[in-house]
Amino acid sequence: MQETILIEQDQPVGAILSPLPAPAPTMTLCSYGTKLTREELARVATPAATATHKPIPHIAVVERLIEALGFRQIGVVQEEYAVSADGMRMFGVMDLSSSFDGCRFHADCPIMPTV
Repeated sequence: MQETILIEQDQPVGAILSPLPAPAPTMTLCSYGTKLTREELARVATPAATATHKPIPHIAVVERLIEALGFRQIGVVQEEYAVSADGMRMFGVMDLSSSFDGCRFHADCPIMPTV
């Protein structure tokens, strides 16, 4: 026996046939758990490199970012970091200050840390 789908007039066909989209992943400092200082972040272990992948320590990314900001006279006022339970992902928040008034900066190239 063939199944019949009843469609009400005020209900669009697409609403029945389209699956509901999955919610976006939530990645916030709070969702990672404990907040870390820069010194604590430096103690997070970096996994061993393989032939095809060389992990970069989280602290190296932070240090290169702060260095690049410093070249543009942008300072870090406050910072907080967190890592996933396995230590593989990092999330951070920085409050920044600039010593230049009336000057705009834009990032048209990514910061690529090298270790």
